[in-house]
Amino acid sequence: MSLLALAPGVADNRVLDQWNIPFGEWIKQMVGWIDQNLGLLLRIIEWPFTWLFRNLVKGGEYHPWWQLEDMPWIAVCAGFFVIGTLTRNAKVGFGVALALAGCGLLGNEYWEETAVTVGMIIVAVVLCAVIGIPIGILCGRFDGVWNAVRPVLDAMQVVHAFVYMLPIIFFWGIGPEPATMVTMVFALPPLIRLTNLGIRQVPDDVVEASRAYGASESRVLFDVQLPLARSAIMTGLNQTLLLSISMLGIAAIMGAGGLGLLVFRAVQNLDTALAASAGLALFLVAVVLDRISQTAETDGMSLLTRLRRAWAHRRDPEELLPDAAAVEAADQAEGRMAPLSPAERNGARVALVGAAVGAVSVFLTWSQDSGLVSGYGRRMDEDLAGQSFNGLAASGGSFFGMAVFGCSVLLLTAGLVTLTRPGRVARWCGADGAMLFAVGTLVTAAAYLWTAPSEAHVAYSDGPGAWLALLAGLTATVGAALWLRGARYASRHPLGARVSVARILTALLAVAILVMAGFSGWSFDDRAGTESALSGEAAAQIEELKQQARDDPSQAAAIASKITTVTEQAQRAERTILDGFTSAGAGLGYLALIVGVLGALCVLPGSGVFGHDERFKWIWSVVAAGVGLGVMLISVAWIASLVRISEPGFVSGAGAFLCFIGGFLLAFTSRATMSEFERARVFADTAGSAPEGSSGP
Repeated sequence: MSLLALAPGVADNRVLDQWNIPFGEWIKQMVGWIDQNLGLLLRIIEWPFTWLFRNLVKGGEYHPWWQLEDMPWIAVCAGFFVIGTLTRNAKVGFGVALALAGCGLLGNEYWEETAVTVGMIIVAVVLCAVIGIPIGILCGRFDGVWNAVRPVLDAMQVVHAFVYMLPIIFFWGIGPEPATMVTMVFALPPLIRLTNLGIRQVPDDVVEASRAYGASESRVLFDVQLPLARSAIMTGLNQTLLLSISMLGIAAIMGAGGLGLLVFRAVQNLDTALAASAGLALFLVAVVLDRISQTAETDGMSLLTRLRRAWAHRRDPEELLPDAAAVEAADQAEGRMAPLSPAERNGARVALVGAAVGAVSVFLTWSQDSGLVSGYGRRMDEDLAGQSFNGLAASGGSFFGMAVFGCSVLLLTAGLVTLTRPGRVARWCGADGAMLFAVGTLVTAAAYLWTAPSEAHVAYSDGPGAWLALLAGLTATVGAALWLRGARYASRHPLGARVSVARILTALLAVAILVMAGFSGWSFDDRAGTESALSGEAAAQIEELKQQARDDPSQAAAIASKITTVTEQAQRAERTILDGFTSAGAGLGYLALIVGVLGALCVLPGSGVFGHDERFKWIWSVVAAGVGLGVMLISVAWIASLVRISEPGFVSGAGAFLCFIGGFLLAFTSRATMSEFERARVFADTAGSAPEGSSGP
């Protein structure tokens, strides 16, 4: 006889309601008991989070100057530059500062949320480190601890955050502190696991040798195991940081604020612009924190090591200086930097003249009777009869002039450094960096002179400063070309005797993007729609929708969305869009495409199409990179000049952004080849001869 015959009700699913296990009720009872009887413990747990947020991020009755939310944006960027420089190198420090500045340039709202986001992540990572590293050390040294902790770590990573989010909200409410607790539950396991792994991977013979020499267990831990496990621990911290960033969306749901809140709001309102800007800011923050937390083996000593050595030798700082004999021996073994060839020296001098003239040109008149670029975004600049403006003024060269000035100063620096200390400073101070800055000066000055005034301009004429900048760019480019041709540079590794198809395809893609950039809008003018009332048809339709909302309040949300759509469509009809090719616009799309095609042609010899001589490929690769930089500067100068002065309702278009991407791809194609070349070295027995791979006498 079957089981179903004995108990016919077993096959009915409704029988499960008679035998349900009240697991949820058990948890509810436990949560209620903890809330009623362990209030002191809950406040103790919450205190570190509250204290860190009040003193580091925001909140509290007083606002110390070091709070991220109240600190000036320039101070935050400078602080991260220092942190990045000390923990990694100056290149990383400059990169993270520039990325944070990009978050601020999106707008004040984005900057405030960026500061909150950075503070939240720092608090989460600091508390994870305080808790996770000691637990990881215990797990690595004691098998019993690891066996007990491992199932907990598995549960922390497998169980969805929504499951433990509700009890945390019940105990501590909503806000940044509870959101950080939820983040820690998810982000803590990698740090514990990798710390445990790093301790266990220390060779047993090394540990036993230290014990055999009489080291105590504390010295074995701090002098042997932790230093050798440093790489694994740093990787764990980096993973914890990245997981903390991935939890920002859930933190926003819990009322923590930050960039995750902007993304959440954009999803709710289907706001594409807000979603794109918030997503970009979130990406930049992730890059900043990731770059700082990564530690490259070639970066030298860490900040903590430098501080420890400085403290250890506070009474004898001379011990920190390198031994002169050792330095001399190393210098002889590695060789000395090759001296400048006559062609290289003469080219650098010509480039210096061009750079000096370019720097001076921005202080002369660039525009007369009206603003050139500013006339597009600000109507008062369409007619400035009798007035003139220099290359740095908002109604003059604006960021075109600033780009010329910046490239000229960098070129001056490269020339002076090369003439005094060739090859001993950053590589951008060499021949390849000089070519980039010279071409950037030339293309930017040409772009300003190429720009056509808008049809609304009453009168406009270029000033002598802009033409002098163009002449300076030509002079600097000629000098940089002579400098590059005579530069005593050599490749560290063979480049390979084959054509780089990938570089050619990338250059073609860059040209295709520049074509799309030309057909895309470079400016969007909504001022007519914002200054005048909507058309009669659109206004009647909106009034009808409002009446429907009053008649049926339950449909108010859907009707509000329809009203927004109708309004946007009506304003779009009043919008003036100028692409990069239209005669009514600036016409920069044509110039960007012409320059981009020239850059793509330069990529061909740089890719080995016309031969596989390494220096020949390097020279053309540098020229292609300089052209790519010039295309990028066209885009940046146009966008930044309009951002500086534009009236509400006027913005630069996606075409300028696509132009930047095209220029970036052109420059990026040369990165690998340029990084292989460095200044050649000579040795003691060949100091008087030119190094292999150099040109010139």
